[in-house]
Amino acid sequence: MSPSPLSICVLGSSSGGNSTLIWSPETAILIDCGFNPLYMVNALRFRGIELQDLDGVFITHVHGDHVNEFTVGRLVDKDIPIFCPPHIEAHLKHRLRSFARASRQNLLKPMKQMETQVGDFVVQPFEVPHDSDGGCFGYTVASGIDGSTKKISVTTDIAHPTPSASRSMADSDVIVIESNYDPEMLENSARPGWLKKRIRENGHLSNEQCAESVLDTIERSKKLPSTVALAHVSQECNTNQLALKCTRLALEARGITSISLAETHPDRPGKTIVV
Repeated sequence: MSPSPLSICVLGSSSGGNSTLIWSPETAILIDCGFNPLYMVNALRFRGIELQDLDGVFITHVHGDHVNEFTVGRLVDKDIPIFCPPHIEAHLKHRLRSFARASRQNLLKPMKQMETQVGDFVVQPFEVPHDSDGGCFGYTVASGIDGSTKKISVTTDIAHPTPSASRSMADSDVIVIESNYDPEMLENSARPGWLKKRIRENGHLSNEQCAESVLDTIERSKKLPSTVALAHVSQECNTNQLALKCTRLALEARGITSISLAETHPDRPGKTIVV
């Protein structure tokens, strides 16, 4: 695995699939597994990791762009533990046969404690308001590096900014957060009215809401993140350029210029971020 102390790579993020890899020399985990097995295997190998190297997979919610039936089956075949908040366990088993099989083989692990230790990572879920059966969750991943703790936060689906999410993400070294849509592009799109309403009210963060959430998180932090990666950027109602510009201008308005902004992609891994 990578010689870097702690690394993160968004393997892909859009309504077509989501998965984020976090790894150290000792431990490798995924947040979500929403792509087919071939994509997942190739994306991991590009980072020098095989599927069987994974120490665990953490599920945010039950939507199909975050859990792929066949990839979950491959994980079960490789005896990879799959973790989820207890709220969504029954929904996962009901929706996908592979999760029911994982449960029978004691590989589906409901997180009954506030935090879960996997290798040298401490993983904590936090709830976010996204319209999914059983709820939706982000994750923080902390790891001790050279006597200090490094923290990564990942949340790719949020209906609107919340103080509780900002508190959970505070003091992160890297934040992966959705910047899903540009309001004008959404309004002018050919999407039906009910879908536009769902996205605005219960689905995703706009570029402005993403920037608001990042600023609120920073205000609650004792240190600035080194990188903020903007994820789940709509291919129809947004662009990476618009998303990056919105958050960049919001940070600059507060006099913050030291944070690196990273883009993600719907169909290929983004850059590796080293903490």
